[in-house]
Amino acid sequence: MPLDVVKTRMQSLEAKQLYKNSFHCAYKVFQENGILGFWKGTTPRLARLVMAGGIVFTVYEKVIVLIGGRSL
Repeated sequence: MPLDVVKTRMQSLEAKQLYKNSFHCAYKVFQENGILGFWKGTTPRLARLVMAGGIVFTVYEKVIVLIGGRSL
């Protein structure tokens, strides 16, 4: 999720003072934390995506059953 790390840092309140642009932000992440710095926070992000996907899928299936689209 390297792009998420850059996006999150660019959305911070201090971003204007710390970074010139997204490329500068990526450079600073690499300089300060190495290549693994781009993967910080991946586990919580993936857990959130899995949970959200599961909820959406479950609600979709229940709605289809409720409107009589098909039965499980």
